[in-house]
Amino acid sequence: MTETNTVPAPDTAGQSPAVTGYGAAEIAYLISQGTNGLKEKNAAAMQVRNDVLTEQIAALGASSLLARGEIVADGDAMELRGGARILNQALNAALRWTEVAMVNGTGVEAALYIQARDVSVFLQPAALSTWFMVVKDPQASDAQMLKQILESNVARHPEAAMYFGSETVTGPKDHFFVRASGNGQWDVAHVEKPGEQDRTDGVSAEALLDHLAKLVSLPGEAAQ
Repeated sequence: MTETNTVPAPDTAGQSPAVTGYGAAEIAYLISQGTNGLKEKNAAAMQVRNDVLTEQIAALGASSLLARGEIVADGDAMELRGGARILNQALNAALRWTEVAMVNGTGVEAALYIQARDVSVFLQPAALSTWFMVVKDPQASDAQMLKQILESNVARHPEAAMYFGSETVTGPKDHFFVRASGNGQWDVAHVEKPGEQDRTDGVSAEALLDHLAKLVSLPGEAAQ
């Protein structure tokens, strides 16, 4: 297989659009670039089956990215550009995966939030195993990003509840539920086991941000 490198993006130029979509083969290619442990973890988090992670499908994904200009060929090496570079960086340096479920009156919208040291991405599945990506603003914290997603969902569905299931490679999965309770306050609950929950009603926006910061803190760092 040819070697794939990433090219550092300038501070302002060449950044990916706010929302970028990737097909199943492209996702398979980007997942396949990781080490075995991360490859398995990312595949499980994105519900990509092993029979999709083949060299043939990965090659199709690379070809598609090449046609889109998100891979540039340089002899036998291929350099990732744009959103593909960012997604590759997040997937293959990932330290935390947070499953997101937005429980609305019309059903459940699923998503996935992946964190690395230097980049975090919010991924939402769509038809035909495609995924749409939003990259976190480097100036915002991970907790602020998730709070923004939560507030956006509540603006569309005021009665909605939201679930976050967050885990690292080795740590246990933390379960956190949030629902708007009115007047800018929130009902929150941490659940360790079925039937056992640590619930607090009517917390402030600042307290919600603290809960989210603790939930998604990375190994070796204190929640901010």
